[in-house]
Amino acid sequence: MNQLTPFERSLLVQFETLANASMTSLEASEATSKQLRTLSESVRARLDKIEQKQRDIENFQEKLLRALNEQTAQTEDLVQQVNALLKKRKS
Repeated sequence: MNQLTPFERSLLVQFETLANASMTSLEASEATSKQLRTLSESVRARLDKIEQKQRDIENFQEKLLRALNEQTAQTEDLVQQVNALLKKRKS
């Protein structure tokens, strides 16, 4: 390093500073990338749970709708039977 001129030494110091800043930036970028990956995995897991709950709710609603339709059909059948009995009684 004694063979370097003051200008070259100055350039070397600037280069070392730039290299150190680049390494620090790279480390920070890698840390940020890791945090984003972790966050992404967490969000994906939450979305998967929400989607599963939504499917469960939709399945439950379908069961309720089928039960309601069955109950409606039974009620209509019962009303028709009662009306038929009342008609017979009047005759």
